[in-house]
Amino acid sequence: MKSLERVLATVGGQPKDRPAFVMNLSLYGSKLAGIPPEVLYADASAYAQGQIAVREVFGPDLLLSPFLVPALGEAFGSVSATGRSQVPNIRQFATRGAREALALPLPDVDSHPRIVYLRETIRTLSARYQGEVPVVGVLVSPVDLPPLVMGVEAWLEALLSEPDTARALMERWAPFCADLANAMLGDGATLIAATANFANPTLVPPRVTQGIGRPALEATFGAIRGPIILHHGGARLEPHLDAYLGLPNVAAYFVDARDSLPQARRRLGEGPILIGNVHGPTLENETPESARSLAEAILAERAGDPRFIFGTSAADIPLATPPEVITALVDAVCAAGSVAP
Repeated sequence: MKSLERVLATVGGQPKDRPAFVMNLSLYGSKLAGIPPEVLYADASAYAQGQIAVREVFGPDLLLSPFLVPALGEAFGSVSATGRSQVPNIRQFATRGAREALALPLPDVDSHPRIVYLRETIRTLSARYQGEVPVVGVLVSPVDLPPLVMGVEAWLEALLSEPDTARALMERWAPFCADLANAMLGDGATLIAATANFANPTLVPPRVTQGIGRPALEATFGAIRGPIILHHGGARLEPHLDAYLGLPNVAAYFVDARDSLPQARRRLGEGPILIGNVHGPTLENETPESARSLAEAILAERAGDPRFIFGTSAADIPLATPPEVITALVDAVCAAGSVAP
């Protein structure tokens, strides 16, 4: 089966030759293609070369647009810096608080250089793999955009102490997030992956999740004209899945490595796609043998789940991870064999 056929079979709960898999190898493309990270995250064609190398070496069933949320902060005026072996991080925020953020102009999704970079990677990859490999457009939801513009502390202060301002900011930024997601879908993305950390009860109290977070997600996701993967971001998702059920257009839930896949499936029911859950950032500490064992345990437990996709959770797999470790994960998936409903 082609990767697209395998993913579509997963969506429909239909038989397939093996489980589909996705890995956060956004940064790792730098290693495989011999491109420095500072070039990879500045040049769309360079990033695409990295993902083409990822596909040729490891063969994931979904390819990712840059896992580069700081680029969205840059679009609002924040400044980031790239390390020699790391994804860029924000080093200077555009504003100091939510009231200032309300006054910022919205970036143009068709012309801002950092957004054009994100979109061009999707155009290039989707053109190359059309009808063969789905491309995922990676974004944050509006609740996770403010930390990239004003910092986590300022955003938490607004959510807890200035709810009216925080709500006004969500109303202003939700259409921007939806417009960018729809632009990515128009560029050829098959799905949109979005985080929602600051609508997660792990991080904020119920009055925030229910009064600000949930309405912002409903407004944004309801305006997106395609399927959405709700990504755990950096927080546990499984214990709080009830808070996210029923959100418009959410087709899949990508859970944290600390989450229980059986519990997640019980909470979700049979319909949604469940994705997870080897912890990507610590794979550099594994051996091929231990990595394969981790994958085999997950795949054995999920063997009867036709709507499961094996995936590495959290942030990027580090550059220091031996390729043999990643190959061991891939070999475990391929050895898992056919999946029947």
